Amino acid sequence: MRYFITGTDTDVGKTRVTAALAAALIQAGHTPTIVKPVQTGLPPNVPGDAAEAAALAGCAARELARFALPADPWSAALAENAEPLRCAALVDQLEAIPGELIIEGAGGIAVPLNAHTETLAHVAADLHAEAIVAVGLRLGCINHTLLTLDYARTAGVRVAGVVLVERWRTYTPAEREDITRPIARRTRILGLIDHDPDAQRSVTQGAAMFARALALTPLETAAP
Repeated sequence: MRYFITGTDTDVGKTRVTAALAAALIQAGHTPTIVKPVQTGLPPNVPGDAAEAAALAGCAARELARFALPADPWSAALAENAEPLRCAALVDQLEAIPGELIIEGAGGIAVPLNAHTETLAHVAADLHAEAIVAVGLRLGCINHTLLTLDYARTAGVRVAGVVLVERWRTYTPAEREDITRPIARRTRILGLIDHDPDAQRSVTQGAAMFARALALTPLETAAP
């Protein structure tokens, strides 16, 4: 079981979506590892997105690469005179991690890893990971969502669905309907994570949403 959490942009709620999915899997008896293939925008020895999500969910975390510049992975690597990341190498590292994987992307789905136009979507495709798109609700998110879905399809990534995230404020039912109407014609809407400044409460709500949407059954009671 492998999931790839991507988003319509940076800072749209991917980390909470990642933590919520991990929490749902744990409640169903699984032991997921949250992996951040590349963390940008942080110096060494500072907890990154994977560590934050894992602390909220209560599971293991791994980070494969880190660059200090808050930029796309290619630019961030070049800023440190480091070798840009390659899809094949990341796939090999991820394949070596046992158990269920929840892979959190960096920025949007199309940000480059290197000059060869490789992205984390290509990593997800090679791993046969299903994508879940975190849609940060704001003006422009419909366009960003549809473009993200198109890119995932072009890269060969199967999309399990989208999660709507009230990242900045609470939306009215009418506003939610206007956003979901065109998106629902293209993919499954798994649910909504309400606006909530309390991260742990938000993750608990999201875990219940994932348990329903993905029909997660506790392993000890699952049919053989």
